[in-house]
Amino acid sequence: MSQRCFQNSVKYKEPGGIPPQLLHDTMIITLIKIFIYIPLGLALHVSQPYRVVGKEGEVPLRCSFSSKLKPEEMQVSLYKGLHGRERICSSYVNLSEPYFTSDGTVNCRGSISSGRVDMMIAGLRGNDTDIYRCEIEILFPPPYLRTLGNGTIVYIQETPNCPTASTQSQIQSQSQTSEREAVKYDVGPLPLLYAILIITSCSLILQMIACKWRASTATAPMLSQKESYMKF
Repeated sequence: MSQRCFQNSVKYKEPGGIPPQLLHDTMIITLIKIFIYIPLGLALHVSQPYRVVGKEGEVPLRCSFSSKLKPEEMQVSLYKGLHGRERICSSYVNLSEPYFTSDGTVNCRGSISSGRVDMMIAGLRGNDTDIYRCEIEILFPPPYLRTLGNGTIVYIQETPNCPTASTQSQIQSQSQTSEREAVKYDVGPLPLLYAILIITSCSLILQMIACKWRASTATAPMLSQKESYMKF
């Protein structure tokens, strides 16, 4: 009995005599460390400016990113709101052709260079002033990485309903043309003189007609009295 116990104790003291359960736990811990520390070493960081100002519905926005990976395929998206998920635009980009554009009510176009995304956002209005966040996804090479930026306050100035320089020049040229036409057709006081003569002539004619009518009405009773006297 004592000899058998001594053999068992010697067996566990021999090198390579690790219990299977301990070996299994050690492998699991090692794998967990690999899956945790490798992505942390390749972490993707995205930063944005605090505030940008747009004009006439367009605003430039730069999203900077950093990672130890050298991306070849990416997905660039823009979201409206600090915690919202309203996606304004999204584009797949192959870094061999780093230019992208997206169609829609709001148009996003731009390019990707080393560590940054420069985009121009068009089609915005004054009520679109909000916080906008860039989302960068590295699709290839693996591992897949995805990160949202800290957000940028995008302020869109309202366009006042004022005539532009071209409109003002058109209005000015039209006014000058109308003045030239007025000078061209203006022949001085003759039209006014003609009008006075016509009115005076018409009034004289009307007075003559009125006088004749009065004379006729005045002689009519006299003729009727004369005819009645002749009958008697």
